[in-house]
Amino acid sequence: MKKIMLLLVIVFVAAPITYAGDQYKPPADYKGVIAEKPKLDKGDRWEFGRRDKVITYEFVETRSDDFVFHLQWDEWKSENKKETEFRNSDLNVIQRIDENGDEELITPYRGPFSFPLWVGKKWSYSFSSSEKGKRGSPGELVTIESDVKVVSYEQVKVPAGTFWAFKIEENRHRRGAKRGRAQTGTNITVWYSPEIKFSVKVEHDNDVYNRDLLHYSLVNPN
Repeated sequence: MKKIMLLLVIVFVAAPITYAGDQYKPPADYKGVIAEKPKLDKGDRWEFGRRDKVITYEFVETRSDDFVFHLQWDEWKSENKKETEFRNSDLNVIQRIDENGDEELITPYRGPFSFPLWVGKKWSYSFSSSEKGKRGSPGELVTIESDVKVVSYEQVKVPAGTFWAFKIEENRHRRGAKRGRAQTGTNITVWYSPEIKFSVKVEHDNDVYNRDLLHYSLVNPN
């Protein structure tokens, strides 16, 4: 009887450890495509259409293991105005400095990526950010909880072409909000293409954030 009880204790303790490890590698019988963290080079560029506007992302450097991008809307080019965006090595946003020098800091990060990616992977995370009040004044600090899953690896067509991409669905809820109802959260779908090392398409409940890849150029495509 003591041997049986000891075995049960060992199994109970070991199970959570195995589960935690599985978040970083697919099941042993997984046969699909796996996307590792992207390796970017200075000068890599992606151009997106958002409604009737065009925004360009350019990778400029790696700083303390974080990626630094310059963002520029077409109408800013004459004045050479740019935003600076900091992302972690998983391509999730951690800080943004707008064209006026105003800073938005996200703790610890905001974004739908957790490499490596494979179909069926699920995870959850939370982040905090300050929502702006009226006329740009500082607002309350809001904490958001997010559930993410990779639902498929499929072809997606955008103005830049047709790409194989991981379809990633994210559902965000304010902390304390009731889960399981679309009206209490924000739904975001992102298609990430290993070929271009970035997202090719974004669909958001608020369509002002929707975007499609128009053009891209990579210093080292392979």
